[in-house]
Amino acid sequence: MPRDPKPLDRIMISLHLKKPQGGLTREQAMAAWPIRNPSLKTHESDDGLIGVELPRRKDWMGGVLGFMFSVPETKPVQLDEVGTFVWNLCDGDHTVNDIAAALAKEYKLNRREVEVSLTTYLQTLGKRGMIAFAIPREVAEAAGIQGEALKVAEEADEEQEQPAEE
Repeated sequence: MPRDPKPLDRIMISLHLKKPQGGLTREQAMAAWPIRNPSLKTHESDDGLIGVELPRRKDWMGGVLGFMFSVPETKPVQLDEVGTFVWNLCDGDHTVNDIAAALAKEYKLNRREVEVSLTTYLQTLGKRGMIAFAIPREVAEAAGIQGEALKVAEEADEEQEQPAEE
């Protein structure tokens, strides 16, 4: 059961200046299914590496900075060999645990080192909006994070449903 936040933290959370701290256990996090963001444009290079087009921030700050500094609408990100390997396994069918096992086997690495590097990499992809994590509803409710992943998934669905402007 998650701890109650301190009074100052409750105020920061209510003002949306801080996110509530959920508490997935290691086992629960390793059983999550990473899923690629379907609204991102991807391409495969001749050498088999994946490129992803990340859109510019859509909030007011992104708009102001984009206007002031002529920031392009998208930023290309080229994944390396290992990043491409992980990206291809973020399909909703493989858990973080499955991906760690596949990495350890493919690259003949120590399982614990793979887990540490993989979780850091997946967190980075998640913060950039490139992937999301699916977990069972009862696990999310127990960890106090229900609704967050659903909200992200609903926003991605809404973006896909909007007709393309020509």
